[in-house]
This record gives sequence, structure tokens and C-alpha cells, in this order.
Amino acid sequence: MTLLQIGVAAGLGGAIGLERELDAQSAGLRTHILVALGSALFTVAGADILHTDPTRVAAQVVTGIGFLGAGAILREGASVHGLTTAASLWVTAAAGVAVGLHAWVAAIVATALALTVLRLLKRAEFSPRRTLELTIELAAGVAPSAAEEAIRALLPASRVTRVTHSVAGPVLYLLARIERGQTLTVISERLLAIDGVRSVDLTR
Repeated sequence: MTLLQIGVAAGLGGAIGLERELDAQSAGLRTHILVALGSALFTVAGADILHTDPTRVAAQVVTGIGFLGAGAILREGASVHGLTTAASLWVTAAAGVAVGLHAWVAAIVATALALTVLRLLKRAEFSPRRTLELTIELAAGVAPSAAEEAIRALLPASRVTRVTHSVAGPVLYLLARIERGQTLTVISERLLAIDGVRSVDLTR
């Protein structure tokens, strides 16, 4: 029975992990399988110890997964990535615990629902664009109007809100709307490639 529980947990974790793998996330197939295996094994081991409440073991699993999920969350400029993957790890651990407690149906149904949310509901997400504030420092002697023209060629849905001048050179403050899927790293690299741009800071 224990081998069956571990096998089912691995299968459920693998199903969620495969979806994350196909979406090119940092925590993929192997990570989710290991999380499900570990959760199930901790729960089964806790249930086999005399005078031990297996639900207390499950509570410790949840705490441990919290640290693992935090490692999957990355901040990139004004954007935060990995929240969905962290949540998928949490659900995977819950499925593993459920299998360890013989709650087979609950584990399978929860995994199926998680896959539905991850794969099918992704298309129904709103806010296809994000609004960012950009602070772009220019080299001394560079005309703000020339830089603004180059920036708008890269980010059409942007506008300059104000311009200041320092000893180092002009500073442009912009609001820009970017499409979902555009990474802040790529945007920063392209802005820095514009002649006269010294630094780029992207914030909320």
C-alpha cells in the first residue's frame, strides 16, 4: 500500500510539474515530483508512528513548502514572477499529503482542478498590458527630444511625464504600457542600447 501511495503521489506531482515544465518555469517536472513524493512519505511515516497524529506531520510539510515556494518567487524590476509556480508547489504538496492520508479522490480531483486552472484559465486572464514608470538617465549633451523619439520607437505606448536636468545629464520620466509577455530585462537592455542612455530604472 505504501508503494502505491508513493507512486500515485509521484504521478500527481508529475502531472502538475509537466504543465509547469511546458510553460518554461523554474520549478518543473522533477521539482513537483519530489515535492509530492516527500509530502506523501512524510505523511505515511507520521501515520505509522504510534501515538502520533499524522495531521501534525502534514502541518510541518505545509511550513516547509512555504520556504520552497518563496524560492520560486522572483522580483524583476517592478514585476513579480513565480507566484503561480509557488502556488502549484503548494497544491502539489497538499495532493501528496492527501494521498498519504488515503484521501485518493480528493487528491486526484484537486490535481485535475489545478491543471485546469494552470492551463485553461490562463487564456482568460485580464489586463493584457502593464503600466510601468521608467526613469531614464541620459548622457550630458544628449537632447531629451531625440532620446524620446528613440524610446517611443521601442515603446509606442509611452509618454514623457517630466524632464529634469542634473550635472550628469538630462533625466526622463515616462509612463509606458507594455504587452504581457514582454520581460523587463529585455526592455531594459533595448533601452540601454539607445545612443546616449546611461541608465534605466523601471518601477511601479
